[in-house]
Amino acid sequence: MGITAQEGRVRLTRLDALRGLAAMGVVVYHMASWPHLHPVLIWPFHWLFGWGWTLVDLFFVLSGYVFAHVYGAPQQLGRPGALADFWVARVARLWPLHLVTLGSFALFAWGGDNTIRTLAWHLAMLQGFDPVAATAFNGVSWSISIEMACYALFSLGARAGDRALLAVSLLMVMVCGVWLASMGSLPGAWTGEFLPRGGLGFFLGQLLWRGRGPLARVPWLVLVLAAGAGLYFNDTRIGALVPLLVLSWTSLVVLALRLSLLDRGLFLWLGERSFGLYMMHMLVVETVDTIWPPQGLSMAALALSQAMILLLALLAAEAAYRLVEVPARRAIRARWAARQAHDPAAGMQPA
Repeated sequence: MGITAQEGRVRLTRLDALRGLAAMGVVVYHMASWPHLHPVLIWPFHWLFGWGWTLVDLFFVLSGYVFAHVYGAPQQLGRPGALADFWVARVARLWPLHLVTLGSFALFAWGGDNTIRTLAWHLAMLQGFDPVAATAFNGVSWSISIEMACYALFSLGARAGDRALLAVSLLMVMVCGVWLASMGSLPGAWTGEFLPRGGLGFFLGQLLWRGRGPLARVPWLVLVLAAGAGLYFNDTRIGALVPLLVLSWTSLVVLALRLSLLDRGLFLWLGERSFGLYMMHMLVVETVDTIWPPQGLSMAALALSQAMILLLALLAAEAAYRLVEVPARRAIRARWAARQAHDPAAGMQPA
């Protein structure tokens, strides 16, 4: 039996919620004050403080699955105007908030690596392909440039047909998997592995969607054990990211699709604001740590500053969602729809 439109929409909200939880993990990882906390206090978050940067790879897997779900109909991007619609939708989703955060860093943190040259890379959304630009301005935005590269490969494959897209997915998983494995264990994120991380994660998500039927019948225990195995082997000679992506994050996506708890309440709210939380949190972290340096603070004051970062990051995500993301997306789509009304050949309104 197929999945109804309503069921499909609910399942995607569960993945949005998982993305929101991953974004919270990235926020905790980037809270610069954690090394100054008492070991007893940081013990529950020990993994996040060491490996929270790999949650960005979960974003890539989620994106791959969602894109396969939304654009997975054969020849959906082969229709006249569909490719233009696709890219308008992508720009409307990513560009406005990226521009806001970029402008904020340019205004308040100019200097060092934040230069005209690196600004140009960011404006073109290519910052993830330059080692200096990748860490300049809003450093976490490197991932959206890698996402755009994955979108380009996906759209070309999807436009050519389902068999071509499958071939692209398999090839990217093999090439990027070998690429990452050849790097061995990594002490942390660095610009040399951005592209294979995105490619492996995104196209693993594509393959997950294709195998969603059989995967839905895999027992919970098997998925939990696979996720645990990926975490256990995340520091081996085959590369820290390979077992995490292939075992842990893929299993987590399949598990999330089964959790009805994720499509309601706080999880739903967090999922809708996950992109804003990810893009805005470094502004908050750097501002609070500049005004209230963690060095030398008492445990109570340090805990308060960390709580303030979390609260302000969530408030910033809410503001970004309501004041930037939704209005800008509607405006861009309305402008595109108006153009279509005058020129039907321009394309169809983005889904």
